[in-house]
Amino acid sequence: MNFWINFWSFFFFASLAIFACLAVVVTIGGFYNIRSLFKSLTDRADQHDDQP
Repeated sequence: MNFWINFWSFFFFASLAIFACLAVVVTIGGFYNIRSLFKSLTDRADQHDDQP
């Protein structure tokens, strides 16, 4: 019985660690995507402002 407790405890904490790492990676990637989205929107708005 002690084997299963150790097995599922290890599996749970390993899954939790993987989730935490992926959450950080996705958050950082999303931040850069949103920043590039707003940059492209402002560049596009500047191009339209220059046209007569």
